[in-house]
Amino acid sequence: MPGFNIRSQSNVANLQVFVSKYSEGNDDWYPVPKDFTDPAQYHWERQGWEVVAFQDPATGVRRGWYLDCGSNTTVAITFAGFNQDLGIVRGASA
Repeated sequence: MPGFNIRSQSNVANLQVFVSKYSEGNDDWYPVPKDFTDPAQYHWERQGWEVVAFQDPATGVRRGWYLDCGSNTTVAITFAGFNQDLGIVRGASA
């Protein structure tokens, strides 16, 4: 399934993620899992360009990126912290 696989390897407690719904889906805030063990928690099915944003609900700090997963690609995203770049692997499989 094309879209984004998202996990956190940061120390931010209760980190949340938002994925826009330009192509489809829901754009609510969700908890970010620490690994890729449960597709229901880590996968957002999308196509094309979407905004992927992370939020620390305790402080309100947010950071986002505008990313393209194309129409047939899965992009694995690893969030490491608000002061770091994302880890991105295109064509990833969990």
